[in-house]
Amino acid sequence: MRDVLIFMLVLCSGLFADEVTRVIKINDGDTFMTSDSEYVRMLGIDAAETYQPGGDIATEMLEKYISGKTVRLVRDGSDKDHFGRLLRYVYVDSLMVNAEMVKKGYATVRLYQKHLKYQDSLEQLEKEACRIGKGLWAFNVFTPPSIELLKEKLAKESLKDSGVISWIDADKHIGELAVVEGTIVTTYLSDKVLHLNFNEDYHRYFNVAVFTTELYKFPAHPDEYYRNKKVRVTGIIKGYKGAPNMVVKDPGQIEVLKQEQ
Repeated sequence: MRDVLIFMLVLCSGLFADEVTRVIKINDGDTFMTSDSEYVRMLGIDAAETYQPGGDIATEMLEKYISGKTVRLVRDGSDKDHFGRLLRYVYVDSLMVNAEMVKKGYATVRLYQKHLKYQDSLEQLEKEACRIGKGLWAFNVFTPPSIELLKEKLAKESLKDSGVISWIDADKHIGELAVVEGTIVTTYLSDKVLHLNFNEDYHRYFNVAVFTTELYKFPAHPDEYYRNKKVRVTGIIKGYKGAPNMVVKDPGQIEVLKQEQ
């Protein structure tokens, strides 16, 4: 019986062993393909898509770090995302490329699950890069990771601020840091994202996304809490699948307004 237990422990440990492979193709600033024909989504970070502002720069930086090189892939929790891509920390020798992309300001922190081993370290690197304006933080590519840093950025851009805009006009302000006002008419909470919609036709009009890994900071039952509330949401407006969209990380970004009697 003891030998069986030892065998099972060795087998289980093998399932989480580091993988060594070679990078043959870079898809964008956080995704690549290996010589084993596996796609890897770098764990704990998020870079702009290639069609978004800054996406070409992030892709170029990742190419410099890992293209054609032998890398070590380290798992932390979930094996794959819903697209079937491996979720991994990526090392070139002793350098963790995930952390380096955040440190240099070419990626932001994106948690795919709770309790990542390096979550605190990545978030600290993100805040520092944001504070000093490194890399893409010098532009309106990423929303600041805390409400304090967001307020600092708003204060710096006060001369450009055109005031609060209506959700109807959000599509005219893609790529801008803005305060958007409107009423959340529908909400939907999936396993991955909370969707806050300002029009029932959310495929065309402004909507807000909060990843479920961030919801521990928000009020209980956030899909019910925000539904039918008039709000002001602060962040960077981006285009996503043809509609203006804003990703929110901090509940301080959503101000619930008092309803007129």
